Amino acid sequence: MLDGMCLRSFAMWWVGLGWLGSLAAAEPEVEVAFEAVRIDRTVAVDGELEAYLAPYRAGVEAFASEVIGYAAEPLSRSRPECGLSNLVADSLRAVGAKEFEEEVDLAVTNFGGLRRDLPQGPLTMGLIAELSPFENYLTYLVVEGEFVMELARQATRGVALSGISVKLDAEGNVLEARVGGEPVEAGKRYRVVSIDYLVSTYDSLFREEWIVEKRVSKNLVQRDAIVLRLSELNAQGVQIYDAGAGRVEVVTPKK
Repeated sequence: MLDGMCLRSFAMWWVGLGWLGSLAAAEPEVEVAFEAVRIDRTVAVDGELEAYLAPYRAGVEAFASEVIGYAAEPLSRSRPECGLSNLVADSLRAVGAKEFEEEVDLAVTNFGGLRRDLPQGPLTMGLIAELSPFENYLTYLVVEGEFVMELARQATRGVALSGISVKLDAEGNVLEARVGGEPVEAGKRYRVVSIDYLVSTYDSLFREEWIVEKRVSKNLVQRDAIVLRLSELNAQGVQIYDAGAGRVEVVTPKK
């Protein structure tokens, strides 16, 4: 539902542009009037427009209603990890390995890019489009071990992980970090799949000095990876559960 905010913002921009233009060209002042129009269910249906959109709407609705997986219970975006975040990170890792034709040690994406919880029951294309609506392209990296150590330190700060397990104390100090069951080594290089948006904006983690190689997919975005992975799991009869898998554990001292 649009509440007129966009129209008001546009009008303010237009008035400002006109004012600047009048200063530059020494034109006389121009009075601008506008009216905010609310677009909601009270607006009368335009039959001609509805008829024009009908075939397109039918195609979109058919696409959005296609079932590609099942959730055994409601899936929430619970930090530091949950079944939904693990599904997305696992999707990047599994699909990224095929896309880049490389072994992948771990994957990382962000909770901020997960835009909704998912209901129990059938998971449709439309729901996944709402979950991951952005055009964030899969990105393959070869990184130094320092990257993985820093990732472990930031494991509770809104990142979704696959292929790595981390234990931290209550102050956020890393007690243990393992990739593929083996302790992380600062002098070792690791193969990572993430998304281009995160790589270009998450400066405290994706530091240039830690990145040895980078390749960005021209074909697949995060949403595609989720769809492909869910479809594979669905074909195997696997449903998605809400609980995490112990990938990020905060150890509190016993009283």
